[in-house]
Formats: sequence, structure tokens, C-alpha cells
Amino acid sequence: MAEELKQTASGAPGEGQLSTGVDFLSRALKMFFGILAAFIIVSLGWFLIFGGSFIVDTTTESVIVLQFGKFKQECKEGWHWFLPYPVNKIVRIPINKQEITSTAFMPMEPEYLYFQGVKADGSEPTEADLKLVPGKDGYVLLGNNSMLHCEWVMTYRVTDPQKFFLTCLSTDAETSGAAQLQGEGLKGQVASLGPAKIMLKDLLNDVVISSSAVLNLESTYYDRARYEAVVKQALVDRIAAMDFGITLENLTLKIAAPPVVTLQSFQKLLLSETDAERVVEEARTYSVEQENLAKSQSAKILADAEAYKLRVVKEVSADAAYFDEIYAQYSKNREATLVSLFSDTLAEAIAPVQDKFIVDVRGGGQSVLWLKVNQEPLQQRAASAPAGANDDDGKGE
Repeated sequence: MAEELKQTASGAPGEGQLSTGVDFLSRALKMFFGILAAFIIVSLGWFLIFGGSFIVDTTTESVIVLQFGKFKQECKEGWHWFLPYPVNKIVRIPINKQEITSTAFMPMEPEYLYFQGVKADGSEPTEADLKLVPGKDGYVLLGNNSMLHCEWVMTYRVTDPQKFFLTCLSTDAETSGAAQLQGEGLKGQVASLGPAKIMLKDLLNDVVISSSAVLNLESTYYDRARYEAVVKQALVDRIAAMDFGITLENLTLKIAAPPVVTLQSFQKLLLSETDAERVVEEARTYSVEQENLAKSQSAKILADAEAYKLRVVKEVSADAAYFDEIYAQYSKNREATLVSLFSDTLAEAIAPVQDKFIVDVRGGGQSVLWLKVNQEPLQQRAASAPAGANDDDGKGE
């Protein structure tokens, strides 16, 4: 086009000015097209190099790569690169703990249950508030046709992102239709767990209904630990059978209560049962204490009897040995043995007597000799006269 403009303007007036303008326009267009081509090349290079790269945060996520809408690869850690959208699509699956709360079995106004039959401000509920409206207020039906309100909190974690994505999510389950920047160098579509949570909540409600249908008030309202354990085990079995790629971390029974209109009666019954349990426990404690005391006394009596038995046997054995020894001596020398026995017996007999005398009675009007043989106390003997003094304590006529 520039050549044609030059040829057209060659014979016209002002030929030099037109040629200069055409040359300037031609150079400008060439420069613009060069800049545009460079920009396109740089953009295409950046798009190919960085547009398909991403980094996986191993603590919070796992990345699923879809190629033309079909599963291609799971990336669990590190830096990765794939051809960008629309060839490949990156979906980030959260693997940290997720929590689901089910209030399907609670009344529309649950504050009466949370605050033990009263409102949050402490006021009493009205008659209309105490009514249970089927279809509006939720409840679970027990095996003995009793109704129970309950609230459950389920905590789970995605342990198999591929299986979880294929069974619980879809290719459109992301926060937006286009790839999002989650930070510098981190790109991809973060999967929305909303559909999965709805499905898992429905599964939890179904397990609660089926498990409660075979239980009664004693094993639910009065034994919440057992109720929670039964539902938890049933939920674990159901999740394992359906193979969602998730693991149940915990299941908590947040509240379990009868309908509000009967709540006060149940509270009174609980108080009476608590008092009964306390009295029974006190009686059981007293019974144990008395039983232990009786066992202790019985053991003491048996021990004393055993000790007495051993002592009597030893004494009898000693007497028998002593008798055998005396009899042997008596067989050898009767008179000496009898004198020795007489002396021992006499010594034992007069030992308790306070004053002891030897009386020598002589006939024919002779004087009578009285000899006191009491043993003086050691203190008096230490202060007595020197050795050789007369040992007679007194005389009498």
C-alpha cells in the first residue's frame, strides 16, 4: 500500500512531503507489528511456562489434574507443570479436617433444650413453645416409641483424594468456572465440598435413624456414651462399605434431650435416680467397710488363737520334758530328788511372804531362837556394815 501511495503522489504537487509521511507511517506500522509480535511471543511463553505450573501444600491439600475433563494424575507434594487450561484443569482437594453438624433431629427453637427448658434470657417458654409440631420440629424415634432430640457433630478427613473426587465431587465442583490465583505461583480451582457435605450429612442422619430404632431411653438419653459409640461404629461401617475415600475422625453427641414439654419430668427423674444411686453407693461403701472390719477382727481372733495354741503346746512340751528329766533323776536317787523337789516347792511357797523366821524350839525350858531370814533391799545392803558383821536381824525369847 505504501508503494501505491508513492506512485500515485509522484506527479502531484508536494511530492516530497507525501513521501516522507508515507515512510514514517510504514516504519510506525512495522514497529507496532514488531512490538505486538514480541508481546504475543512473551505472553505465550509465560502462559506455557507459568500458566500450567503449581505448588502443592502437603499440609492442607492434594491436587487432581484433569485432562479434557478426565482424571489424569494426583499430585500430593512439590512443584508440577502441565499444559494449562483448556487442555488440563487443576482441582485442589482439601485434606485437612472437615466438620459437619447435623441438627435434623432438633426442634425449630432449640434454645429451650440448650438452656434446660428456659429461654436464653431465663424466661419460661409459653404453651405454644412447648408443642411439638411434626414436619417442623425434628426428632428421632426410638425402639420403644419414645421421641428424642439430638444434635451430632461429625469430623472427617479426606484420605484418598482421587476416590473422593470421583465418588463425591464433579468436574464443576469448584469455587468458580475459571482458574483462580490462590497466591503467587499457586493456581487452580479449589473444590467446593458443599455437595459432599450434603451427602455425608444425609448419610449421618440415616445412620442415626437406623441405629436409634433399635435402642431405648435407657441406652440413649440415660447412657449417652453408649448411644454415641453405637452410632459412631455404624457410621464407620457405612463409610467403609461405601468407600468414599474419607476417614471418620470423630463423632460427638452434642446434646440429647426429650421433648421440651417432658423435660422437667425427666430432670426430676434424673435427680431421683441420682439420689438413689448415692444412697445405694453409701450402703455399698458401709457394707464393704463392715465386711473388712469383720474380716480384720476374724483374722485377729484366729491369730490370737493360733498363738495361744502354740504357747500352750510349748508349755506342755516343756512340762513334759521337765517331768521326764525329774523322773529320770528320781529313778537314780529317790531321796535326793525328793529333797530337791521339797526345797524348790518350799522356796516357791514362801517367796511371796513378807517376813520369814526360823524358829528353833527346844524342850526343857531352854530359850527359843528366832532367826529372821528376810533378804534386805539392795540399797540397805550397800549401806550396811562391813563384811563379817552378824547377819541375824533379831532375837526373841
